[in-house]
Amino acid sequence: MPSTRDPFHIHGFGASAPWLDLVNSQRWDGFGKLTDHLDDIAWIRSFSRFWNFRFKPGTPPPQQALRELRSLLRRLVEKASAQGSLRREDVEPLNSWLKVPVFPRLVEIQNGFELSLQPVQLGWPAVLAKIAASFGGSLIQEQHGRLKICANPDCRWIFIDRTKGNIRRWCDAATCGNRDRVRRSRANHKK
Repeated sequence: MPSTRDPFHIHGFGASAPWLDLVNSQRWDGFGKLTDHLDDIAWIRSFSRFWNFRFKPGTPPPQQALRELRSLLRRLVEKASAQGSLRREDVEPLNSWLKVPVFPRLVEIQNGFELSLQPVQLGWPAVLAKIAASFGGSLIQEQHGRLKICANPDCRWIFIDRTKGNIRRWCDAATCGNRDRVRRSRANHKK
């Protein structure tokens, strides 16, 4: 069970996919204050531990590469959110992150077996490829139009809208949604 002081779990990470956690590691608090969790080695360790990413102990995380991948993923979500879809040329830069040697392996899962591609060598290049692959998996499983950015301009949290009507606007209706409604109400009263 994760510690309540664990920097990864305190802020609600680990709910959906590794790529979502990475892209949201640059976190606005809803009031415009920015925290970059990639500056916190404890957060990166917790993120890696949660998603079972393996690398040699004592290997420093490639913070610059993590930032570059995060930036690419955010741009792709912004484009998908604005246009409702992505094209082949949009995701082409993602393919360079996926280029790590792998071998197929049959693994047991809950309801049987599946074929899994395992990296030939463990390490940060394989971790970055798994993060990029998790985004690709979301594109395959989810419709591009379900990738959303919180409508609160001071938050910008990225999420996958799983509502039936694809109508979710905020990362959390109780916090960001309420702040947005109060902000609009005050603006209307000033008019």
